[in-house]
Amino acid sequence: MPPRSGKRRCDSNFDTDDTLAIDSVNSSKPIEVFELDTDLIISKTNQREVMVGRVYKDKATLKQVMEYYAISEKFQFRVDRSNAISYTLLCMSEDCEWRFKASSINKSQMFKVIEFNNKHTCPLKDKVYEQRQASSSLIGGMIRSKLTNHKRKYTPKDIINDVKSDFGIDVSYMLAWRAKEKAMNFLRGEPTNSYNKLPRPIVVVDGSHLKSAYTGTFVSASTLNCAAYGVIDSENDVAWSWFFEQFKEAYGERKNMCIVSDRNESIIKSVSRVYPMAKACTQAEFDSLMEKVEKVNIRVKEYLKLAGCEKWARLYALVNKGWTMTSNIAESINAALVSARELPIYDFLEEVRKMFGC
Repeated sequence: MPPRSGKRRCDSNFDTDDTLAIDSVNSSKPIEVFELDTDLIISKTNQREVMVGRVYKDKATLKQVMEYYAISEKFQFRVDRSNAISYTLLCMSEDCEWRFKASSINKSQMFKVIEFNNKHTCPLKDKVYEQRQASSSLIGGMIRSKLTNHKRKYTPKDIINDVKSDFGIDVSYMLAWRAKEKAMNFLRGEPTNSYNKLPRPIVVVDGSHLKSAYTGTFVSASTLNCAAYGVIDSENDVAWSWFFEQFKEAYGERKNMCIVSDRNESIIKSVSRVYPMAKACTQAEFDSLMEKVEKVNIRVKEYLKLAGCEKWARLYALVNKGWTMTSNIAESINAALVSARELPIYDFLEEVRKMFGC
């Protein structure tokens, strides 16, 4: 029989989105087993009907299908053989004739069911039942769709009730909790890894004048997840340098760090002294620096632009680009402390402490 061309087709037991009829995989020649009408590649684990001839896209899909099957049929199986080319399951009862076997097709990733005796001969299959196949990973896969909306409240207790309703089995609170964690990690990634997706470390600094009898200037440095503040006598080179030195001791110097300010001359000087690697990140700063370059040698300016600003200027960087281009964070802090700035220094700092929750 000549090989059929690959195409989708409908079957009464399958959704066309879940299956694909083909003739050859990972081989230049057609694989004979695909000559059978019942051969369909199953790529999703919600196909719970198991029979000889079914083809699964890989072993992982097959294993999860069988775990679903064991839960729905209320029994346990044990793995008799599992390797790159074979997957054999037996009933937990040694006297039972239930048996399942699948093998790799032409040493590809796909597995085909070649033997399946679904008749249980063990007398205790429905009496002694602890659902070992109901793992947190499996249940996590079941509940993913219910966690796609982060606003939905879906508790471990809800999971316990749904698993009981859908499969008739009881799971512990801890198992439900772990299942939810695994489902959320699958959908959104590990929480710790999400920090790697944040833009470069951005520090917004600003100062505002105090209005008490002894005046002074309140200064702050704000990041995405922390803030530092202090009081200096005025916005001068020595005072700002002192503040940045204290900030550097607490916060450190981080890769691709960017400092945003209102272009106060003392801030610019202090930053260049304490954080020499910090560079211009606003259009105004970039233009100002380029004007200085032009005054020294216009050919250097033309050479830099010809080379491509995106290759050397953070302002035009194509990747890992921060979006904080204003000092609005610091301005908001200053606005919240308008009335407090008239208090004596101790009372003022106490109000700041309360605002930051220190």
